[in-house]
Amino acid sequence: MPDSPSGRYPGGLPGRHAGRPAPRPWERSFRCPSTARRRTVEAPPKRYEDFVALHEEIAAAESGPPLRPLWWTGISASLVGGGLAFAAVMALRAAFGVEVPVFAGGHTPAAPAATSYALCAMAATIQATALMHLLLATAARPVRAFACIGAIAVFVLTVLPLTMRGPFDAALATSGLNLAGGTAVVVLLSAVVGASRQFPWDGPLRRGRG
Repeated sequence: MPDSPSGRYPGGLPGRHAGRPAPRPWERSFRCPSTARRRTVEAPPKRYEDFVALHEEIAAAESGPPLRPLWWTGISASLVGGGLAFAAVMALRAAFGVEVPVFAGGHTPAAPAATSYALCAMAATIQATALMHLLLATAARPVRAFACIGAIAVFVLTVLPLTMRGPFDAALATSGLNLAGGTAVVVLLSAVVGASRQFPWDGPLRRGRG
């Protein structure tokens, strides 16, 4: 009596002649025990690997860039910076008679000039925050890239008032305000992002790899 993968095989299926050859594997309507045991043993490791991969994906998503603290800091800095710019212009015009900002001109009243300068300071801070957001998604070293770009922008904003026509004291005061405000924004945003990152990044939207 020949052997089969499922045990002793008498030489034919029920209803067939005993002298006929055994049916081929694809002709059987049942699963052989060896295959069933092999699938049972291999299934748990496969499920475990899927489970580990799922948790690694969730952990990678949770360790994304610090966008929430970045935007909270950027919005807060824009509001505070706008208020300080407004107060600085009003104080310089009222106390010292310096017609800042220099681009507003000497015939502009103090309140509109201070409001325009405050709006410019708020817009610049929001744009700096958006730039940091973009660098977090694209640059391998976003803080360093932001610091370099921010340094160039602050330099331009510091030199630009000195090239405009107007009183020299107003140009110098506007240049100083731009230098102080721009430096504060760049340092603040860089510090917030740097403090939120516990590990160095070596690629976009990934932390702690390599």
